[in-house]
Amino acid sequence: MDIFEYIVEAKKRNEPLVRASVIESLGSAPRGAGARMIIRQDGTTMGTIGGGSIEKMVEDEAMKIMGTAAPKTITHQLKDIGMECGGGMSVFIEPLNPVPQLFVFGAGHIGAVLSQIARLMDFSVTVIDNRPEFANREKLSWADAVVADDYLNAFDELTFTPSTYSVILTHKHAHDSEVLERCIEQPHAYIGMIGSKKKVNACLQRLRDKGVSEAVIESIYSPIGIHIAANTPAEIAVSIAAELADVRNKTESGKPVSCPSAL
Repeated sequence: MDIFEYIVEAKKRNEPLVRASVIESLGSAPRGAGARMIIRQDGTTMGTIGGGSIEKMVEDEAMKIMGTAAPKTITHQLKDIGMECGGGMSVFIEPLNPVPQLFVFGAGHIGAVLSQIARLMDFSVTVIDNRPEFANREKLSWADAVVADDYLNAFDELTFTPSTYSVILTHKHAHDSEVLERCIEQPHAYIGMIGSKKKVNACLQRLRDKGVSEAVIESIYSPIGIHIAANTPAEIAVSIAAELADVRNKTESGKPVSCPSAL
């Protein structure tokens, strides 16, 4: 299997990768422009850009940006990093991320609009609601999947990954709380819950009372959405979608990347 075939297979498995490509090779560098390798999430590799110190540096940098939206170019004179062959190389390393999945818990007015916007933003969208009259293909034809089931039972049908975004918008506070408690136990990139400050504070305090760490609590986006003075369900959905984009497109340093790579 060559590198490109492996990338296609990785996409099917929702496996993040980093692709390293030599974009410039000078002098007696070990590989020429166009040489490629991929770095997997476990640190193993496929292909080579020439071995030695330069390849080890590329592997280390690849692990730092794995799963982010932050491509990077590494340029070195090889003698400066202990490679006797001399010459120089520039290597472009680029994250190849799975399509992020969005779980929308609640198919009411806001959830229905948000799920439609999120599909336009290239999320894989699953909408979950315990009311079949809301959670059905006829009403949510744009969604990738629709689950009509008790919220807690629905977790058996969902697969969470580090690329999972969860938005909690159910029609009852009790449902919001129980869904939130289950979501924080799962791998995720984002968890957000709608609600007034009073409701949110009460819900978060219940988590503290159950021993949930402050670090986990602080990672929850609630009240949800970017402040745009939203009033209507559609405007609230837009504010939430904007927050999803903001989280997805930022690097670990907090700086935005305009064009994240996807598999």
